[in-house]
Amino acid sequence: MIALWIILGIIAFIVILLHFSVKVKLFAESGGKPEIEVKWLFIKIFPRDAEDNGKEKVTDKKKKTKAAPSDTDFTDEQIEQMIEQANIADEQEETPQDTENIEKTEDIEETEAAAETKLEKVKLTKEQKKELKEQKKAEKAAKKAEKAAKKAEKANKESGLAKIKRYFNMAKPYIPMAWKAVKKLLKTIRFNKLDVRLVSGKDDAYEAAMAYGKLNAAVCNGISVIDSIFRVKAKNIQIDCDFNEKTFKYRVSTVVMVRPSALIAIVFCTGVNFLRIWIPQKIKAMRERRRRKKEEKAKNKLNGTELLTNE
Repeated sequence: MIALWIILGIIAFIVILLHFSVKVKLFAESGGKPEIEVKWLFIKIFPRDAEDNGKEKVTDKKKKTKAAPSDTDFTDEQIEQMIEQANIADEQEETPQDTENIEKTEDIEETEAAAETKLEKVKLTKEQKKELKEQKKAEKAAKKAEKAAKKAEKANKESGLAKIKRYFNMAKPYIPMAWKAVKKLLKTIRFNKLDVRLVSGKDDAYEAAMAYGKLNAAVCNGISVIDSIFRVKAKNIQIDCDFNEKTFKYRVSTVVMVRPSALIAIVFCTGVNFLRIWIPQKIKAMRERRRRKKEEKAKNKLNGTELLTNE
């Protein structure tokens, strides 16, 4: 019993932790870079602290400096001795006997090459006929292969459409379930503390007023669309108009929150519903296969009995 209570306590602790939301802070301002910060409980997931990155860079530099080899491994005297030894070895290798042997081998190779060219010229006259016949056969085979390839392409196109239809029919019962799951997942995402501040301005007062009205309509419609997909809680939405100069400034900040427990629950429920549809389909397919096998066996028996009676 104690072990069960411990297991239940661990499970409850994990469920409580998963119930806390992951917070993604977004901030964007005209003339600056967008900022993103991801936190879960008191743990900062992104971005990492600058101090840790600095330590990593310092350690990498130290490793590189230690691994770098030194350029002055040999002294000047040692290098000169090595050069003299190499020159002496080259002089010893180049002897007159070696030069005579090289000349003899070159003469032998030239005579062998001349004999081979003569034999090739004699053989070409006999082999040309065979090559012509083989070329004609190869051309005929290539034409046949092209025709067969064209036929295969047509058949593949037709089979491709049939495959698409078959896959669509297989996935058709799962589409409504998947759409519901996607809707639930999107509704678990919450936009809290939405703060939008915009400034629009133009030189002409009429154009500035028209742009201000269009911007108001676009912002309101956009927030309503986002609210229909996600959950939005606006903190402040402010749009100002400047009639003196042509400008456009913005400042947007929000906190996106998602509970891991909600995501896991939705995934688990969709998996159960998927199995509820998939298992009956597999059972039906197995029954149909068995029925077809029985029918084939019965037909084979009837054909065998008819042959015996005819004999």
